[in-house]
Amino acid sequence: MRKNWFWPVFLIASAVILVVSQLGLFTFRVSAWSLFLTLILIAALISSLRYLNMPGVVFALAFLAIIYAQPLGITKLVPWTILGAALLLSIGLGLLIRPRYRYHHHDHYHHHNHGDDNTSTGTISDDHVNLDLSLGNSIRYVHSDHFSSANLNVSMAGAKIYFDDVDIQENQAIINVDVSLGSLELYLPKTWQVQDSLSNSMGHISFEGSPTTVGPRITLSGSVSLGELRIIYI
Repeated sequence: MRKNWFWPVFLIASAVILVVSQLGLFTFRVSAWSLFLTLILIAALISSLRYLNMPGVVFALAFLAIIYAQPLGITKLVPWTILGAALLLSIGLGLLIRPRYRYHHHDHYHHHNHGDDNTSTGTISDDHVNLDLSLGNSIRYVHSDHFSSANLNVSMAGAKIYFDDVDIQENQAIINVDVSLGSLELYLPKTWQVQDSLSNSMGHISFEGSPTTVGPRITLSGSVSLGELRIIYI
């Protein structure tokens, strides 16, 4: 198994930068809180660049620009201007460049692919799905004979969730999403009738395909903030 050196090296470098910054060796001083946010945003930026997650790249740079507006000489740009431009840029780039996932279809989804792209892949066998995904790319396959609900939280990450191996006994279920600074793709059976109850705050929501037959009713609720949600019928 190949060792992942990124996080150990990143954390060590972060510790060095934190100490050096407080010794006044930089040409400008930053607070410990701003430095902490900077390290988190740099980590998100590197991860997003690796997987071509354009919203993650653009908004990480946007927040860095807001934090360092003074040394960059862009104090005339208010934060909402930077974020608005970042939203438009991320949508435009997102339409041109799709996130880089490696997906292999198998008749049995219990096979997990752990390739060189380091995408986290796994299966979930539960009637009530709860997922919290951040700072990375993930693929999840949901298995359930009595699926009832799902709570999906995606922050500064890219995720694909497949519901095509799910049975709904009560003829209705709910999927609640919370997407912020990331992208989420939901792959749903064509027989599902989706009722959209989503809240969109400077995000992008799209539907691909349409139901072909009358089937169980799915309530899709939650919010998308500075991110992207795609619902794809398969």
